[in-house]
Amino acid sequence: MNVDGLGFWGAVIAMAAITYLTRALPFMLSERSRLLRHLSREGSALAALGPSLLAGIAAAVIVPDLLAAGEQAATIGPYVGGLVVTAVAARLVSNAGVAVLLGMAGYGVLLALAA
Repeated sequence: MNVDGLGFWGAVIAMAAITYLTRALPFMLSERSRLLRHLSREGSALAALGPSLLAGIAAAVIVPDLLAAGEQAATIGPYVGGLVVTAVAARLVSNAGVAVLLGMAGYGVLLALAA
């Protein structure tokens, strides 16, 4: 991963700002706020925001490494295995955070076995 470029630091700052806003916004709005009622309503269109952010961050981290590893088929195995573990865990557990943690653990185990 290239950490020298301006794009990397822009992505880090954008992720930090989005994470801060998703955590702080409910505390910054009053209880009578229409926006807060809309955001907290069950079935809201923004209910998928958390998992979407996780998927976006994962794609931004995984895709460049996969493109670089495309020349060596053996190095792609841990990525594919981690993604499969994440997908299965997301389906079984119905918790995006736990699914990501299990996927990272699966990736780590497969990476250790490949080395």
